[in-house]
Amino acid sequence: MLTIRPLTAADREPVESIITAHFADGWSYDVPTNDEQDGTFVRVAERDGDPLGVMALSTYTTLARLREAMHLVDTPDPVPDATRYGHIHAGYVAPAHTGEGIGSRLLERVHAVGERDDVDVDVFVADAWFHGGPDSPARLLRAHDYEVVHAHSIAGHADGPCPKCGQPCVCEAALAVRSARAG
Repeated sequence: MLTIRPLTAADREPVESIITAHFADGWSYDVPTNDEQDGTFVRVAERDGDPLGVMALSTYTTLARLREAMHLVDTPDPVPDATRYGHIHAGYVAPAHTGEGIGSRLLERVHAVGERDDVDVDVFVADAWFHGGPDSPARLLRAHDYEVVHAHSIAGHADGPCPKCGQPCVCEAALAVRSARAG
């Protein structure tokens, strides 16, 4: 049975392995810290004690703070005004478990966290790497009522074949938005 729970210190190494499995050699991505008092909620999907996926929600009250947190898109201008923004990031599933619904379960859980009265997100925002691989976040976000409000090509971002698309590379940096309590 799949369980979704907060990230613990013991999860850091296996979760880092899940994340780095999605990158070319030499690329990395820091595992966010679960700091709910500061507005960051990191959730891990596990089965039989083995972490299989991770996703984070960080909350911000201004577009300027949201822009500082974004990784791929430089401007939050297409994002509607809100009182509290929920930035969806660090969403990765172990490659051997792609297609099992783990990403959907994680996204549903971080939405539920963001919609709690004590968190109260108005708009969820994901700046994501859309690519040609079977684990592209494009499908996941669209299936969960996100609207892509900005996308630009980042094809050619890697020396040699793209680690996700191969040749030709179709990668895009995309900004996707969903109203809270949608769906």
